[in-house]
Amino acid sequence: MRIKSGWVVLGASLALACGANEQPGPEVSTEAVQVPRSEEAVREDASLDALFREAGREFNVPPALLKGLAFVQTRYEMVQGAEEFEGRPALFGVMALGGPLLEEGARLAGVSVAEAQGDARANIRAAAALLSHHADALRVDRSHASQWAPALEAVSGIADAAGRRAFVQDELFRSLRLGLGTLSREWDATGQSLAAEPDTGGRVRTFAAGPDYPASVWRASPNYNARPIGVRMVIIHTCESSYAGCWSWLTNPSSEVSAHYVVREDGGEISQLVRESSRGWHIGATFQCSNNGNQECGLNGRSANDFTIGIEHGGYASTKNWPVGQIDASARLLCDITRDNKIPRDRYHVVGHGQLQPYNRTDPGANWPWTDYLNRANAHCGAGCSVGGAILTRYNQLGGAGGVLGGCMTSELTTPDGVGRFNHFQNGSIYWTPDTGAWEVYGNIRNRWEALNWEKGVLGYPITGEKPTPDGVGRFNHFQKGSIYWTQATGAWEVHGLIRAKWEALGWETSALGYPITGEQKTPDGVGRYNHFKKGAIEGSIYWTPTTGAWEVHGRIREKWAALGWEKSTLGYPVSDEYAVTGGRESEFQKGFLTYTAATDTVTVRMK
Repeated sequence: MRIKSGWVVLGASLALACGANEQPGPEVSTEAVQVPRSEEAVREDASLDALFREAGREFNVPPALLKGLAFVQTRYEMVQGAEEFEGRPALFGVMALGGPLLEEGARLAGVSVAEAQGDARANIRAAAALLSHHADALRVDRSHASQWAPALEAVSGIADAAGRRAFVQDELFRSLRLGLGTLSREWDATGQSLAAEPDTGGRVRTFAAGPDYPASVWRASPNYNARPIGVRMVIIHTCESSYAGCWSWLTNPSSEVSAHYVVREDGGEISQLVRESSRGWHIGATFQCSNNGNQECGLNGRSANDFTIGIEHGGYASTKNWPVGQIDASARLLCDITRDNKIPRDRYHVVGHGQLQPYNRTDPGANWPWTDYLNRANAHCGAGCSVGGAILTRYNQLGGAGGVLGGCMTSELTTPDGVGRFNHFQNGSIYWTPDTGAWEVYGNIRNRWEALNWEKGVLGYPITGEKPTPDGVGRFNHFQKGSIYWTQATGAWEVHGLIRAKWEALGWETSALGYPITGEQKTPDGVGRYNHFKKGAIEGSIYWTPTTGAWEVHGRIREKWAALGWEKSTLGYPVSDEYAVTGGRESEFQKGFLTYTAATDTVTVRMK
C-alpha cells in the first residue's frame, strides 16, 4: 500500500517469497553436493520424453514444444512453488502451472488439481490440454511452429505483453532452435518445426546497458525510492518463475515490488531494474541480527531494503540442481557489486532472503551452492587465486607469471556449460576439458572468442594454443568447431564449418583469398552464409548455401558480381571456385558465368 509518493510500506505480504527452509545461521551448512551438467545435457535430457510424446499425441501438440516449455519453466524439475510476488500464484510441476491456469488445465485433462500439482504425467497432460485449448481458440496453424506463439503466450502466466513475447521468443524458441534431443529431431523431420522456418534474427532488440553493471540490460522499474543509508549486504532471491516472468513483474508499477537485478537460468542475460544507489522493494522484513549470526546488530529495527541490494534468479527455492552458467554469471555480478560497494563476500553480508525473513520466506533454498558461489565471486574478483593440474602445466610452459599470460586473476573454475575448467590471467586465459587438454587464448583472439560467447558459442573450446601462421604475418587458435585468425591489418575473425573447410582446401591464408576480414555472416536474402577475406589489395569471399555448398570468388570477378548485386543478382550464388579458361579466368554461378579476359581487363556475363 502506498502511503507517500515514492514510498511503500513493505510488509510480509509484499515481499518476495520462496520455498524450502534455509538454516538461520550462516555457520550451519545446508548445501547439497551438485555435479555440474552442461546446459546442452540438461536441455536434451530424455527422461520425460515418453510423457511428452503421450500428451502430445493425446492433445495434438508437438511433443518437442511441450518439452521446450518444460525446459524454460523448470529445467524438467517437479517444482513445489511458493507465492513469490503478491498477485502471482505459486507454480507446480515440470510445466510450472499455477492458479487459474492450473485449474483450467486440470479440468481440460480430466485430472484433479492435486494430481496436476504433484504427478508429472498429470501435470504434463494438463499443460498440453491447456495449450491445445488456447490453440483452438486462437485458430493456430499447428503445422507451423512459429504460429504457436500466441497460444504459448496465453499459457505463460505472464501479465505483461513484453514479458510474454520475451518468454516465447527469447527463451522458449531460442531453446527449441538449440535443440532438445530426440524430440527436436523428430519434429524437424516433419518439416513443421522452427528448423523449417528462417531465423531472421527479428527477436533481437537493443537495450541500454545497466547503469551499474555494463554486462546487464537496463529494464527500468518504477518501484524504488531513495536509499537512506549505504549498502551493507546483498540478498539472494529466487523468482519462483522463469526469467521473463520475473523481470516483467518487477517492472510492473502495479506490482509494487522490485529487485536490483534478475539473472537468467543459463546466465546468458542479466537485467538491471533498479540502480544500486536506490532502495529497491525486495524484502518485507526489519533486520534482526539474531537471524544473521549476531552480526551487524547496529542495523536492528531497520527495513532490510534500506541497506541491501537484491539479486533475483530465474528458478525456484525447490530447485535441486542450479545451472552452473547461472551461478557463474551471478557470481560475476556479485563480485562487481561487492567490489564497488565495499561489501565483504561472506555469509553474513551475502545472505539468502529466507535468512533475514525466516518466518515466511525460504529462498534461495537448501540446494543453493553457497560455497561454490562465493568461491566463484572471490575468484572473479582475483581473491585467493590458485592454479593447478593441466592448466598449471600449460601455464608454466608459457612462462608462468613472467610469461605471455601474466599473473593469475581467478582460481580454477568450472565453465558455465559444466564440461571444462579455466583460469583467467592478467593477459588471457587457459581452458581445459578432458577431450581437448589445456590451451591458452589471449589478446585479440580471446576478445573475439569472448564476443562469440566463449565455449558456448559456435567455436567450442580451444584445441591449440595461439600460434604464428606459416607466412609469419598472423596468429591463430584452432577450436573444436573452427578457428580465429588475426593480423595487425585485418583484426581477429572466426572461420568455421564448410566455409573454413573450403578455405583450408584452398591453402588457408597462403591462398588467393588471404586472411578473413569478417566473421561468418548471414546473407541479406537469409539463405546463405559468407566470410570476406583480403590478400594485399585484393578482396575475396567464400559463400555457402545448403544447396550450392561453399565456393570462393575473388578479384575482378568478385568486383563484377558485387556490382551486379551479389547473390541477389540474376546470377545467384557461386557454384564453383575460380578456374582458368583460354585468355583468362572464370567462375560459375547458379544461373550463369562471369569470365575475366586478361587482354582487355574486362569481366563479361554469360547466362546459362
